[in-house]
Amino acid sequence: MSSVMIIVFFSVAVVGRSIMQYRLTGDHGMRPANHESSFIVIFSNILITIVFIGVISLSIISTFVGFEADFQFGTYGELAGVILCLSGVFITSISQIQMGKEWRIGVDNKEKTKLVTHGIYSKIRNPIYTGVMIFGLGLLALEPSLFMLLFAILGYIAIEVHVRNVEEPHLRKLHGKKFSDYENSTGRYFPKMKNN
Repeated sequence: MSSVMIIVFFSVAVVGRSIMQYRLTGDHGMRPANHESSFIVIFSNILITIVFIGVISLSIISTFVGFEADFQFGTYGELAGVILCLSGVFITSISQIQMGKEWRIGVDNKEKTKLVTHGIYSKIRNPIYTGVMIFGLGLLALEPSLFMLLFAILGYIAIEVHVRNVEEPHLRKLHGKKFSDYENSTGRYFPKMKNN
């Protein structure tokens, strides 16, 4: 089942979104690391690649070879995994749609994009990553192994490194006070708790 969920996520959130972006703008929206990228960009890209390959490999092994899970969640665990995965795909997709023409994978420091603050972005600065993390929890429920747990942790670290050291500093530099005010009123991955 994890293989099916990965195919759904990749088809909708990566391939489907890139095609939609190309139709909207004439550009696929991909901004991979290159020879001008900083160490931190290259590091987070390598970490994400390791996680991606690891998760796909575990899923293929489970589907075609099978292995004994380190944890047993039973039918309810599988159901929870499917619900979490589909919720992750949904949140990611809605967030990408709400970004419109500003959607990118990666950062190009020479590029100027508008700050998106409507819809889900009025409460959360990085809802695409929220969806990815929820999807990762779903995969962990579907493939409850120490290896999948390790990849989930590495995936979270890669997201944190990229968001805190690449994306948010880029937006802070690009939008100045507007981004600072936005940052103070929103949560990074989940809505900010209001102080009473």
